Amino acid sequence: MRLGLLFLAAALASAETPKLPEPFQSVVDLSRAAPPEFGADALLRLVESGKVANADNRRDLVEQAFSLAVSATYPLRKRHLPGTTLDSRAGSLSQAYGMKLDALSLESRAVSDMVPIDPAQARKLIQEIPPPVFEPLSCDDALFYDVSDFYLALTAVVNSSFSAQERAKEEHVNFLLGYVGQVYSPSQLIPLAQTIRGAGVTNEQREVLWARFNALLPNLQSDDRSFSALLAEPPAGMDFIVAAVRQRSAGCKGDSAGSLANGVIQVNKSGSTPKVDAYWQSAEAQRMMDGGKKLRFGDGGRVLTEAERSTPEWQQRLTDYLSALAAWSPESEKSEADYYNEKCTVYIALVELIPPGPQRDKMLETFIDFISNSPLEQRSPVEWYNQANFMLERARASRDGEAAKVLEAFEGSGNPVLALETALDKTLGAKLPTWATGSR
Repeated sequence: MRLGLLFLAAALASAETPKLPEPFQSVVDLSRAAPPEFGADALLRLVESGKVANADNRRDLVEQAFSLAVSATYPLRKRHLPGTTLDSRAGSLSQAYGMKLDALSLESRAVSDMVPIDPAQARKLIQEIPPPVFEPLSCDDALFYDVSDFYLALTAVVNSSFSAQERAKEEHVNFLLGYVGQVYSPSQLIPLAQTIRGAGVTNEQREVLWARFNALLPNLQSDDRSFSALLAEPPAGMDFIVAAVRQRSAGCKGDSAGSLANGVIQVNKSGSTPKVDAYWQSAEAQRMMDGGKKLRFGDGGRVLTEAERSTPEWQQRLTDYLSALAAWSPESEKSEADYYNEKCTVYIALVELIPPGPQRDKMLETFIDFISNSPLEQRSPVEWYNQANFMLERARASRDGEAAKVLEAFEGSGNPVLALETALDKTLGAKLPTWATGSR
């Protein structure tokens, strides 16, 4: 099925499709030059903006996005365990996954966007999504699977894509029963249960669905990390699932004292799980962290004022710090990704700290040059872009015109992902994408 969708994606890219009015067509053109997850996101953001008036155009955009999503780098979304520090490799990955640019989240989003346009087509699309493959997790893993967006899309399809005649024949119930039979991971249990609760079915039909659901619980096989993640934060009203899961597994026995349920994880405690590799552990990274704090804080932890950050003494400290920053190399860190995320954190902090003017503009240029030349863009494009997006959102929050400078730098970078984001901002405004707001 995946191979067929890849051929379909290639066919759609080469096919002659009706052009959209400007500026939407320019965004579509730029989306084709970006990695597939960013192209799919851009097309769906056009649809979700409500600015594309023609229904056929919206349908075409959703179908193109659905086809592009197949080739996304991440197959499934993951989240960090509650209590895990975000200032770590697992935290950076969790933030990247939170953008929902994995294949399943994008496909599910396309289905949800198709429901109000063409419910029958939405049903066809969701049936083209293959069952997710859950690679076994280790108790050392600080991330677990999150497939909740798929079940939100499934709920919308069940409730909106069946005619009165089909519902009279209980085709919607049989359709949902098929998905109840496709449970392979504890991560599916809660969202599927919520779909059953939210399905537009009769009480008798819901009892049939619950009976099938309950029958699968005793035989569910999985890894201890996935069981632990479910037990850590079960939503209200799901006690029967928790009880069934506890009969299958107690989860990871090495999870730190305080338990995940209490939101406490002892980072790097000997023998404990998960294994969380915190940032700023190397001697070089620690020096950069300490030096950055001295640029931000004065005596007694007081935050320095802008006037204090404009004195010759502070400027000299900054010059020395920038020399050390330029000399910082990836060889001192555990991985290229650690180095990239730590150094981006420093750049973003410096852009905030340096008073407005040519020096801050130069720092922004240096940041753009750094991310544009990072090898992480090829290996983990969403994690790579997460830092660029963080810079943009911090600039937007500052309300001092810095967002325009960041977007100008994006546009002039020559990078297709950054250029695409700039075009979307110009076309749709600064409204956050759905993955950032959690809304549809």
